[in-house]
Amino acid sequence: MYFYTASQAAKKLLYYPVAAGEFRCNNEYYVERESYNSVLAVCVLDGSLIMVQDNIEWSAQKGELLLVDCYRAHKYYAVENAHTLWVHFDGNNSRDWFTQMKGQKGQKIKSNRQTAECIEKIILFMKSDQNEYDISKEIYSLLCAIGKGSEPGRESGSRIQIQRAKDFMNVNYDRAVSVAEIAGAVHMSASCFSKKFKESTGFSPYDYLLSVRLDRAKELLRKTDDSIENIAYKTGFNSASNFIYFFGRQAGISPLKFRNIKF
Repeated sequence: MYFYTASQAAKKLLYYPVAAGEFRCNNEYYVERESYNSVLAVCVLDGSLIMVQDNIEWSAQKGELLLVDCYRAHKYYAVENAHTLWVHFDGNNSRDWFTQMKGQKGQKIKSNRQTAECIEKIILFMKSDQNEYDISKEIYSLLCAIGKGSEPGRESGSRIQIQRAKDFMNVNYDRAVSVAEIAGAVHMSASCFSKKFKESTGFSPYDYLLSVRLDRAKELLRKTDDSIENIAYKTGFNSASNFIYFFGRQAGISPLKFRNIKF
């Protein structure tokens, strides 16, 4: 295991590791803490590891990854031999990232070779006293790999259905469509579809459809002289006032001000 002391600049601007390592442990391995200011990612390469936080227990097997908010009380332990790669990290928006991942995927996530390789590289950089920016970039690569999930080219049936749902929304954004209709178009129940879509994209189906509509509206504002009312109806909003409200909330300015921006 290796420890790392970040500069004050890195603490303000970058992601940085606190500690990282590769453990092979038996059933005597047990860690319980009130806090250790960081977020922990543990990739289980073999065996299993149990983690408890907020009175919820997760058991991670080979090919799974555990996320822990170590700012709060937690414990983890092995009940059999376990082989793990792990990194405690902090900085930038680490806790916000953890909160987003917890809501989107939970604290036990299917791992892949890329996540393990990122942790291995972080450890290597710590050993070789690599530049802080390079280390931060590798931690960011790890976070993206965890958020992205399964490796490209290994799409599950549900992943294909999610892409088809996105395609459906990209075609039908200009009319009123319900979550039930979108789910039906990809042969899923509305509740299952909503859960899977959020896990895969980070958006609820409604929020994704709203983003598609707003992106199309921006194109029309830039490329046409259509009135705000016409653009609202062309992009699936039921009124100009509704369109103006959501556009302002997302873009931070009114549609008219956006139209006048020089790009």
